[in-house]
Amino acid sequence: MEQKAEQPLPAWGNPAPIGFIALAVAIFSMVPIFCGWVPREAIMATLPWGIAAVIVLIIVTIIELRNRNPLAAFAFGAFGIIIGGALTINTVQMWAEKLAAPAAMVAGGMMVDAMAWLALSIAILFVGFACGLRWRSFAIAVWIGDIGCWIIAMVNFGVLSHAAGAVGGYFLLLLGIYFLYIGIAEFVNPIFRKTILPLGGPLFKRTAPPKA
Repeated sequence: MEQKAEQPLPAWGNPAPIGFIALAVAIFSMVPIFCGWVPREAIMATLPWGIAAVIVLIIVTIIELRNRNPLAAFAFGAFGIIIGGALTINTVQMWAEKLAAPAAMVAGGMMVDAMAWLALSIAILFVGFACGLRWRSFAIAVWIGDIGCWIIAMVNFGVLSHAAGAVGGYFLLLLGIYFLYIGIAEFVNPIFRKTILPLGGPLFKRTAPPKA
């Protein structure tokens, strides 16, 4: 019996615009905490926005994987981990301080948080190179945000003072502003079928595959 060739699954719609908007909303809601504009107790107001963003990012990551776009899936997934982890650890630390938890427990939590930020900072550094294959501005924005991640990691390690954490928050705010811009651009430009909001060209170019 002749076997039929397996047909590829049809691609779903482009989830990138809503993914970037979700990232922007989550970052904007967390920046007041990181920058010290509001007391840490305000993290409870950030939780609903962060949870909604993480749910959206999970869906976006799955769709990007199904559409065979591993770069976008990895980027959305990595930033989703950052948002979920940052919200969780800040909430736990806030309650630990209110309940007068032992100092060793708080210090241990800071070290665990620092190690997570360190791993993500290293990963995002290389994600920036991959983002440069699409837009130059994308790579630069990701690297700017990565500086903020490194600063927050060093604060949690105790290398930098807590005042430096506000500087890291401002770097993340710049990344959030870019994500908001790119999310709107990815939505508006295809609708009008012309470049309303420019995104620029790639920073790197893929090498052409060898001819058979």
